[in-house]
Amino acid sequence: MTEHGPASGFEIEAATVEEFLRLLKEREEHEASLRESRSALWRAVFVAQILDQRSSRYGFPLVTRYVVATFAYGRDLVSYWRTTSNAVELPETAVRTEERQREAYEEVVAEIERGLDEKDVCVPVYKGHLRRPTNSDEER
Repeated sequence: MTEHGPASGFEIEAATVEEFLRLLKEREEHEASLRESRSALWRAVFVAQILDQRSSRYGFPLVTRYVVATFAYGRDLVSYWRTTSNAVELPETAVRTEERQREAYEEVVAEIERGLDEKDVCVPVYKGHLRRPTNSDEER
């Protein structure tokens, strides 16, 4: 259990930024009608770049780069994912794929901020980077 009820919920993946924003506006309208006041973190949208790196049989890492935007909707999590690359990343291509991810990140942030303004939804947008945690029991 968490402070907001059972930890279980659904992870909903929006297909487009527009769908993501529609669900966010729906959440805001629903919570306003309930007169619920949640913390800024609970109401916020989070946008991040994710780098997932695994070893490959080619001697260079298999790298998947994503941009993800997410927010809480009750006990559920609504996310929008944009994959920018999913390939063995050679040192000479890493700069280009990193740049492509950064451009996609900036584009997603701009689309969300523009959509929030258009829909007259006032929620904080937090930006950053995420890393997938590794099983650090062996590394401690």
